[in-house]
Amino acid sequence: MFQKVKDRLKKFEQEHEIYVDAQDAKSYWFVVARIPKKQDSLHHLHRAKKYISGLNEEGNVLVFSEPEITENYSIENWGKMDSFDDFVDKALASILADKEESDKGLKEGCGTSCD
Repeated sequence: MFQKVKDRLKKFEQEHEIYVDAQDAKSYWFVVARIPKKQDSLHHLHRAKKYISGLNEEGNVLVFSEPEITENYSIENWGKMDSFDDFVDKALASILADKEESDKGLKEGCGTSCD
């Protein structure tokens, strides 16, 4: 991975306390984020989110809200992405938007049934 992208991910992690990993594989790109859940407890819970796309995918991105369950995903179109850098930029923006929605309580939670 290019040093510029690594530096940007490290800065993002420090500023937002969201752990991010990204990889530019030969045939696809992916970004995985561990987003902290806002809560009033001593435990720090995170939820993972994974984004997969590639140069020839015409802006289509697979979004796994629960990467452990590969059957549950959605497809989004992020527009033209000419490089891995473009993909990382759009993924980081999506991660921040998702975190803000979650912090405001706009995302659906699991109520009291979560373990």
